[in-house]
Amino acid sequence: MDKTTCIRCGGRMSLLGRDGLQKGSPGWRLRGTLEHTGGEDLLPVEIWCCSDCRSLDFYLAEPDGTDGSGIAKIRCPVCGCRHEMDDARCPSCGTRC
Repeated sequence: MDKTTCIRCGGRMSLLGRDGLQKGSPGWRLRGTLEHTGGEDLLPVEIWCCSDCRSLDFYLAEPDGTDGSGIAKIRCPVCGCRHEMDDARCPSCGTRC
């Protein structure tokens, strides 16, 4: 699955960041940094936004440090996407890291 291409209009998707979704009433809600949460019962997600149609996509993300690859991760200075340190370029925006 290509997260960098919008499934609606074909535009370029960019990573806005990671957050946690928590089951609330009547549905799911994003947990803001002002709300106190111990991290329990949160679903870790990546939030992507299309630059053309401005739609949002949510993808399930592994909690930090639990991806199992054993390779350290860095954050891209341009788009903020976390990727493996041994990647020559950011998989999201192509910036040389």
